Amino acid sequence: MAKIMRQTLREQVTQAIRMKLLTGELKPGTKIVEQEMAEELGVSRGPVREALRQIEQEGLVEYTSHVGCSVKDFTAQDVYEVYLLRANLEILSVKMCEGHFSQQTLKRMEEILNRMDSIEDLEHFDEAIENDNEFHECIIKESKLTRLYTLWNSMSGGNTIVFYRGAGKSEYVIHNQRKIHQKVFDALKTGDVNRICSTLMEHYMETINGYLIEHKISAQDFPYKINMEF
Repeated sequence: MAKIMRQTLREQVTQAIRMKLLTGELKPGTKIVEQEMAEELGVSRGPVREALRQIEQEGLVEYTSHVGCSVKDFTAQDVYEVYLLRANLEILSVKMCEGHFSQQTLKRMEEILNRMDSIEDLEHFDEAIENDNEFHECIIKESKLTRLYTLWNSMSGGNTIVFYRGAGKSEYVIHNQRKIHQKVFDALKTGDVNRICSTLMEHYMETINGYLIEHKISAQDFPYKINMEF
C-alpha cells in the first residue's frame, strides 16, 4: 500500500510541475530548485526529483552541468522534431498491421471523434488535448509493439506543449478538431496503407505549418522541409 501511495504522489507532483510549464507559469530558462519546488508543493524532495527526471524525458526541462534543472525553451525546431517522429512512428504502426484496424479500435476512435464534436469553448481545452492524444494512441497501439508505443508516448509532453503554446490554443482547433481528425479516420477505414500513411504525414505537417504561421515564422526561412512524402 505504501508503494502505491508513493507512486500516486509522484504522479501528482509530475502533473503539478508539468502544468506550471505548459501554462507558462514557469518561463523558459527559469531554474527549478528541487527544495523550493518541494516546499511549494508541500512534499519531500524525492517525488520532485523523480518528477523532474520524467519531465526531462518529455523534453520540457533540461539539466546542465554546474547549473542544474531549468525550463527548456520549446522552439519551432522542437515542434518539427516531435511531430515528424510521431508521424513516422504512427506510419510504422500502420505498416506493421498492414492497414488493418480492428472494428473495436475503429469504434473507439469514432467515439473520440464524437467527443471532439461536443467541445464548444476554450474552457474545455484540456479535453481537446486528451481527445487528440487518445485518437492517435489508437493508431500506435494497433501494432501491438510495446516499445514502439513507449517511444511514441515519450513525446506526449511535447505534443501537449504545442497545444498550449500555439497551433493549438485557439478557437479554430476547438471548432475544427473533429474535421481535422475525420480525414485520418476516413483513411483508416479504407485499409489502404499508402493512403493512410500519406494522410497521417499531411495531418502532422499541417500542424507544423500552423505553428509557424501562428509564430510568424516564414516557411522559406525554416531550415526543414514541411511538405514531405511519408
